[in-house]
Amino acid sequence: MKNRKVRNFAEFALWTKTRMLERGISQRELAAGMGTHQARISEAITGKPSGKKFIIPLIQELGGNMDDFKDFLNSV
Repeated sequence: MKNRKVRNFAEFALWTKTRMLERGISQRELAAGMGTHQARISEAITGKPSGKKFIIPLIQELGGNMDDFKDFLNSV
C-alpha cells in the first residue's frame, strides 16, 4: 500500500496493519514504542474518539507520507 491515498478508517486500518506486518510488530509493541497503551492504538485504528489524537503520531511512527493522508485527516 505504498504511495496510495488513504481516505477513510477502513483504508487506514488496512494501511496500519500492513505496516505493522511489514515490520513484524504487534499493536502492543507499537504502543510501547510510542509510549502509550495498546488500547489507544486500537482506538485510533477503529476511529473511536478517544484514539483520534493518536492518528498523526501513528502515521509518523509507521513512516507514512502525510500527503497520502490529507483527505482522511480532513474527514476525521
